[in-house]
Amino acid sequence: MPTSHVLRGAAVLALLVSASACQTYDFEPVKPLSIGQTQTSEDVQAVANKPNFMLLVDKSGSMDQPVDGSIPACHVGGINGPLCGDPQKAHPCNPAVCPTRWSELVKALDNYITQFPLIGRYGLSLFPEPENPTGGGCSPTSKQTSALPTSPEDDDATLQAAADATRAALDAISSSNSPGPTGTGGGTPTAASLAFLASVPQLVTDTTRQQIVILFTDGLPNCSGDPVVQERAGTVACQCTFGPALDDCGPTIPPYKGAGCLDVDQAVTAAQFLAGKTVQTYVVGFGAEAGTATARDTLQRIAVAGAVRFPRVCPGTPPNQPCSADNPCDLATGRCTKQYYQANDASSLGEVLKQITAPVAGVCERPLTEVPTDVSLLSVLVNDTAIQPGPETWVYVPPGSTTSVNALPGPAVEFVAGKPTCEQLKASTGANPVNVQIRILKVL
Repeated sequence: MPTSHVLRGAAVLALLVSASACQTYDFEPVKPLSIGQTQTSEDVQAVANKPNFMLLVDKSGSMDQPVDGSIPACHVGGINGPLCGDPQKAHPCNPAVCPTRWSELVKALDNYITQFPLIGRYGLSLFPEPENPTGGGCSPTSKQTSALPTSPEDDDATLQAAADATRAALDAISSSNSPGPTGTGGGTPTAASLAFLASVPQLVTDTTRQQIVILFTDGLPNCSGDPVVQERAGTVACQCTFGPALDDCGPTIPPYKGAGCLDVDQAVTAAQFLAGKTVQTYVVGFGAEAGTATARDTLQRIAVAGAVRFPRVCPGTPPNQPCSADNPCDLATGRCTKQYYQANDASSLGEVLKQITAPVAGVCERPLTEVPTDVSLLSVLVNDTAIQPGPETWVYVPPGSTTSVNALPGPAVEFVAGKPTCEQLKASTGANPVNVQIRILKVL
C-alpha cells in the first residue's frame, strides 16, 4: 500500500531531523549536600534585675608571694637569695618589678570592674580578718567590706557607686602593710567566710535577681573553728597545710588547736547551704598552691557543691568538646571535668571573669556553643516568631570578636541595644517569660 510507504518514510525523516537537533553534555558528579541543625531554647525570666556579684577574696599571707619566683627581682639580695613576700613581712615584694598574687589579683579585678561597672551589683568581702585581735590571723570575714546595694533600683548611678566602692576597698589593701584592715596576712578561713555570706540579706532574700558569689583563693581552707577538725591536730586525720610532718599542725601550733588542718568538708557544706538559697558559688584558684593535687580536689569539691545554676558545660552540640587543653569534657554528663577555674596572673584572671559573668551579664547577649557554617544558616525565633538579622534586631558576633556592650567573646548572637527585640527581652518576667530559640544550621 503506497500510503504505508509514505507514512514510514515520513516517520524516518522526522526521527533523523529530531536526532540532528540533539546536543551532548558533559556531566560532573555532585556530592549531595547534607545539613545538620542544632537548637537551643531558653525561657528568659525576671531578667530586668541585674545580678548581685559578691566577691569573696582571700588576702591571707601567701598572697604576698611572687607570681613567678624565677624573676631575679623577686629574690632578696640576688638571684640566689630567698624569695620576697615572707610571712613576717621583713622583705615585701615590689610589685613594680615582682608581681605578687595579691597585686595581680587586684589588678585584674580593678581592670574588670572599671571596664564593666554596670553588668551587675558588686560587693566585696575579705578574709581573713587579721584586725581581729582574738583570731590570731584566722578570723573569717564577718562583714561586707564593700556592701551590695540595698536599693532595689538598678539605675546606672547605683551600679557605678557599688563598682567604685568595691574597687576602692581592694585598692586600699597592700602587701607592704601590716596584717590588718589595709594589709594582707594570716591563714585561710574559707569555710567560715562562705558561711558568713548566708547571713547577707541581699544574697539570700532577694529572689528577683541572680545571686553570684565568686571565691578567689590561692590556698587550702584551714583555720577551722570546728571542734571536729580541731581534734585532728597532730594526728594522721589532719591533712596539714603548714607542712608534711604531724608536728607541723600539732595541738600547740598557733593561733589555736587545729589551725592548719584542712577543712574542706566544712567549705563544701557552706557552699551547699548557699546553693540551697539559690546562690551560685564560682571558685577561682589563683597561684601555685592551687595547682597541687590536694588543692585541685578541694577547689573541685567546693565548685561542684556551689554550682546550683551555672555548672561549667562543655562546648558543642551535644556538649562533648574539651573545655580547654587541660580540661576535658566528661561525656557522661556533658560538663567540664574541672568545675573550678584556674588563673595565674592578671591576664588569665580577666578571661576567667568574662567566662563567669557571661551567662548573666546581659540578657541581650547570647553566647553560642557552636559556630554556624555561614551566618545565613543562623536563625533566631522569639516567642516562635522568626526574627531577621539587621541593625534593628540582632547581629551575629563571630569568633575573635566581642559583643558591643559587655565584650563577651564570640560566637554569639547580640540583640541590638535599645531596639524593640532587646527591650522585649529586658521586660521579661517570671509571669510573662520570653522564649528565645537559636537554631544553627551546619553543612555536614
